[in-house]
Amino acid sequence: MGGTARSKAFRWGAAAVAALAVATAAVPASAATAAPAGDPGPQRVGKAPKAPKGAVRTADPAPGAALDLSVVLEPRDPAALQRFVAEVSTPGSPRYRQYLGTGEFAKVFGAEPATVQRVRAELEAKGLTVGALGADGLTLPVKTTVADAAKAFGTEFDGYRMPDGKAGVLNTRAPSFGGRVADEVSTVVGLNTLATYQPRNTGLKGRAHKKQTATAPRALQPRLTGTTPALCTEVQNYLADASDPAYPPLYDKTDYWSARSLATAYNMANQVNVQTGTTVAVYSLENYDPKDIAEYQRCHGTRASVSAVRVNGGPTEPVDPFGTGAGMETALDVETIIGLAPQAKILVYQGKNTWNDSTLTYQQIVNENRAKVISVSWGLCEIHTPDDVRTAQNLIFQQAAAQGQSVVVASGDSGSTGCYVPIDAQGTPDPEVPDQDQLVADFPSVSPYVLAVGGTTMRTDITQQTTWPGSGGGVARGISVPADGFQAGRTGAGYSDACAAAAGTTCRQVPDVAGVGDPATGYPIAFGGGNYWGVIGGTSGAAPVWAALLAQANQDLACQANGAVGDVHRALYQLPATAFRDVTSGNTNLTKSGNFSGLYAAGAGYDLATGLGAPNGREIVAGLCKAVAPSAASSFNALTPARILDTRAGIGRAGTSPVGVNGTVKLKVTGVGGVPASGVTAVVMNVTATAPTGPGYLIAYPSGTTRPASSNMNWLKGETIPNLVTVPVGKDGSVDLFNAGGYTAHFVADISGYFSTEAGGSTYVPKGPARILDTRSAIGRAGTSPVPGKGTVSLQVAGAGGVPATGATAVVLNVTATAPTSNGYLIAYPSGATRPTASNINWLTGQTRPNAVVLPIGPDGKVNLYNAGSGTVHFIADVFGYYTAGAEGSTFHSAGPARLLDTRYALGTSGTTPLKGGTPLVLNLNDGHTLSTAKAVVLNVTVTAPSAGGFLTVWPDGTTLPTASNLNWTTGQTTANLVTVPVVNGKIDFRANTGTVHVIADLFGYYS
Repeated sequence: MGGTARSKAFRWGAAAVAALAVATAAVPASAATAAPAGDPGPQRVGKAPKAPKGAVRTADPAPGAALDLSVVLEPRDPAALQRFVAEVSTPGSPRYRQYLGTGEFAKVFGAEPATVQRVRAELEAKGLTVGALGADGLTLPVKTTVADAAKAFGTEFDGYRMPDGKAGVLNTRAPSFGGRVADEVSTVVGLNTLATYQPRNTGLKGRAHKKQTATAPRALQPRLTGTTPALCTEVQNYLADASDPAYPPLYDKTDYWSARSLATAYNMANQVNVQTGTTVAVYSLENYDPKDIAEYQRCHGTRASVSAVRVNGGPTEPVDPFGTGAGMETALDVETIIGLAPQAKILVYQGKNTWNDSTLTYQQIVNENRAKVISVSWGLCEIHTPDDVRTAQNLIFQQAAAQGQSVVVASGDSGSTGCYVPIDAQGTPDPEVPDQDQLVADFPSVSPYVLAVGGTTMRTDITQQTTWPGSGGGVARGISVPADGFQAGRTGAGYSDACAAAAGTTCRQVPDVAGVGDPATGYPIAFGGGNYWGVIGGTSGAAPVWAALLAQANQDLACQANGAVGDVHRALYQLPATAFRDVTSGNTNLTKSGNFSGLYAAGAGYDLATGLGAPNGREIVAGLCKAVAPSAASSFNALTPARILDTRAGIGRAGTSPVGVNGTVKLKVTGVGGVPASGVTAVVMNVTATAPTGPGYLIAYPSGTTRPASSNMNWLKGETIPNLVTVPVGKDGSVDLFNAGGYTAHFVADISGYFSTEAGGSTYVPKGPARILDTRSAIGRAGTSPVPGKGTVSLQVAGAGGVPATGATAVVLNVTATAPTSNGYLIAYPSGATRPTASNINWLTGQTRPNAVVLPIGPDGKVNLYNAGSGTVHFIADVFGYYTAGAEGSTFHSAGPARLLDTRYALGTSGTTPLKGGTPLVLNLNDGHTLSTAKAVVLNVTVTAPSAGGFLTVWPDGTTLPTASNLNWTTGQTTANLVTVPVVNGKIDFRANTGTVHVIADLFGYYS
């Protein structure tokens, strides 16, 4: 941590066993409370806390004083949880990155319902008010008073006042439970309300923090997705101003590292393979000023989304950068992430700085599972962090690992003596802080489920880095890990058995990795309501650097295709040495006097000062994303379209009400409509939105995964809009259809095929695009008259448009309806089959509407296109490939959803200007791994803000522009369509025929 909420960490307490399960301490019941025969009697869980040094006894707390507690239960199978986390985090494991989805942890590892009921019954029998079981399936919230808690848990409470004036209470004994439930309770958090994590703004003192000279407003620029922003010239000049002797000039790469300079040094700059942005959670126990963030973004020209999530009401202390320092830590964390991962969305989870609320803040981040990277710059030396807090929060970190969330934690700013806190520039220890000469590390950095980040000093370039003496590191007192685990063979010089490790285990060592921590070479941040700029440091600056790097990894297409990087320990420790910038000089003896005996020296390879070293970013991203094989190869099975959802009629969903605002339909797709119950990787459906009460759009994605930023179709009030979707199937056999509009809408879904790992399916052969039907020009049908109402076009596809005369099982078409004389819809189905009720395209009088269609081919080599309207309409059909049972085709791999192209935000393009009619846009898919061997890609393509009516063609690069079209639109219309397009030269091309239009492309899979 550094600058503010110091990179300190909390610690364990009693040494843990190899499996990392924290044991509860049992105290025999007294004779006065002897239990009946067969009942082990009351037992105490955990240990009584000690009053912090400097705390002064006050009057006993008022009996009616309120307490908010968290009673944390044991997981139903702690050993199974530890095995699962290891399996989903270990490259090469069959379960690698097969994470639990949101809400699944409670079902799999939460306490058994009977256990919950037993504990609840005992608490309520003691007169306590127990809330609903938490989403983790482990936490029972309890609201009570000092008097009721004392009676219920067999303890007393003493009142104290801390040196900063804050008052609190301390339980004198560990909480007592009946013998039948004591073993089912892991810990109770909240009985101790004294000192918690203390923010330390160690870096800003003595650095420039002059009032910013007034300058003309700088125009906010579009989000620079994938491009590392530069510090604006006026702030560079302002920091370098030498006119005031009270503030020495500061220069980039000498006195601070700007985002672009640091990203360049760490090989993180201008991420080339970035796709849809990911979400990073910033853990905060203070308020912050959004004006600081706005000023940072103004200077850098970024537009990252930053939102606050207040937990249990959030903190109450005001922002005070020049007094208490409140707000500085959060500003440092958020601004650093923006500078290095400007495409990421940031959620700042804010809780009160109490033991219970700090734990609840972690719980909410993990239970919501909205962010796959969690950046933490708060902590405390391990031996000063209560046992109950360490136990509860370690369980939360296990849950995060099980869900694929990466927790990145600053390792501390007190060197090898983690409790050391200086009070002046000479390094004089704070007399109020005990244990300052002990070799201890920080919690939560000592948890084996978080990535602990140490600090370095770096000037000029990466070759000049050394250990920053304040880099927190060492050996955990209370945590042991398997000797053959991720740190096997990496014992740092100076290692000692501080945790009394059991046979087959060793003590957890920190840090894992490092980044710039020295405030003398720190991070420029905006603060003070956006009116000041200064430089701040500490490992709390290094931690968000690594959080940004892991966000870059999660934004990489290969990682998006194969899952978030999650708990990266096992993957990181397996990477070659070239993935890190090793730090080989310096030590962590922070004190000026050298009186403390403890210090750890940097050396070649892993050490207890800087871990594996600073990042070689691009190599780390590539290594993490290549650590998993591509998604399973699947073959296609076409089906005659069948309706599996209609919210108007209660099909596929209970009730007939429309889908609500921001509502989700969880649609079971396996075992229905001809889709088998197992082996299915993705489904192909025609999804229709109808009767919307206002504009909106739909997002289809695998159930149980984080909702992506991609979209599948857009609509306006009253429109009926269909679109074909190919969507991976969640582990429970379901997909989610999310109504992203601010209005209600009905959803209809017709299944037309599925991809499976089982033998017997068909593979894909990309062809075209090639036009095989245009009723306006007598292509594919005699005459140029339109198709009459209730009329059918029997279209020969075998032997046409590159489809072979024999051997093709299904065809991929883009079908367009144009010039209709009345409202209507199209039904496409194989020749010789009964016409289904499923629809493929809906249109209004005069509209031109396209949609992709995947159809089985009838025995006579034909498919039927039926005009279900009463008026006439013209049909156009373009071939984009076919499926075959032969060996010449390619297999399908589900991927994403992931955004590859968005001309509005310079994603996939060099600028933010719309596509100009007649000018091709080339999208390069040569990403170095996932799509490099793709024969075709499955995209959902959306056009928006067109200046005139027109159409878009998507085709393989290096081939002649075809006459086929994929999307048609009118002026101002937003429309989408699924496109399966062959890939040539690793590229595909987009071209609008006229006007200007913005183009968006989301990946849903590929063929190789």
